[in-house]
Amino acid sequence: MKAFLTIYSLLLFILLATGCRDPFEPEIINQNLAILVVEGYVEIDGISEITLSRTANVRDTSQINMVAGANVFLTRDSGNERWDFTEKQGEPGKYVVDENLNPNWEYVLHIWLPDGQRFRSKAMSPIITPEMEELGWLRDDAGVEIFVSTQGNNEAQYFLWSFNEDWIFNAGVASFLIFEEERVRNRTEEERIDRCWDNTRQPRIVLQNSARFDGNTILERELVRIPNLSEKLQRRYSIEVIQRAIDQEAFDFWEILRKNSDDIGGIFSPMPSLISGNIEPENASSNQKVIGHVSMGRSASKRIYIDNADVFPWRVEIPEYEFCNLSTDTIPVSNAPSRFRGGTEIPAREVLQDFLLIGYRGASRQCADCTLRGSNVRPEFWED
Repeated sequence: MKAFLTIYSLLLFILLATGCRDPFEPEIINQNLAILVVEGYVEIDGISEITLSRTANVRDTSQINMVAGANVFLTRDSGNERWDFTEKQGEPGKYVVDENLNPNWEYVLHIWLPDGQRFRSKAMSPIITPEMEELGWLRDDAGVEIFVSTQGNNEAQYFLWSFNEDWIFNAGVASFLIFEEERVRNRTEEERIDRCWDNTRQPRIVLQNSARFDGNTILERELVRIPNLSEKLQRRYSIEVIQRAIDQEAFDFWEILRKNSDDIGGIFSPMPSLISGNIEPENASSNQKVIGHVSMGRSASKRIYIDNADVFPWRVEIPEYEFCNLSTDTIPVSNAPSRFRGGTEIPAREVLQDFLLIGYRGASRQCADCTLRGSNVRPEFWED
């Protein structure tokens, strides 16, 4: 009886604690601050890219507000040299320059906006990034871990990694046929929709301070984890890793961003107001707001490939293709136009009888056309 009363009391407490709770919806002020956001890295011997955008309201789900038509240029901190960025054609808000710069000089990045606002960076000293000692991977019970090892030094102690992932995947139903001009024909190599490439670009912030380790040696820092059943390893996977040595100020900036993105606003997370960076208004008394940190130097990069055979057996589950099958009926040749003209169903197999074509088996476009989820254009860097 005593045990029953204890359990009853506990259940009653839980009901009282949770049953009368109303959802909390904080009042959000729809004030469009439109703060300038500056992203990029200046390479001393190669292509540099700076991206300009503006913040949006919390409930604004529209596209990123890119800042076009700006004047972006680099100057020597103590000299008259100047290097102008040009806006990328077809990509508003992205500015590039391709120059060879002296690694022993200091530089300042200038940003003049079309509305008259002017910003500049603090003086930047280029940092030469050491090459990666190893870019590797290992298989475990949870999937595949991609890692990097590198050697820091007195000049290059803080590291920031970014990466680009690319992989091939297959459609749920393979089709090498196409309906065109009221008839079915074989697809050309360029028209293939049975295999496509997909990618991810910089999904997370990865940092490390080499001074924490003996000899400034960073061993097997995890970059990416590919979980079991992922389509990334269905056929062939590639990752390009860009390693950049940065100064402590930049490291602190990215660490705050990382904590905000990883912790999703925990009560002990750094407040967003702490994020500033090394970009500031040219007029010191101005109340113009800007967020961003631009670093400078020479980065290092490396690419590896992983084949399905390297991790075999590797089972794949793609939810979009879970119930994909060929049509159960044979579509006579004469009925092909009426079945395939609308485009929701496409021919997938020829049906032969005594070596004569008598019809086709079809499949839904969602199952047979991989371009709905990726691109059938082979990336320029891709190696088979």
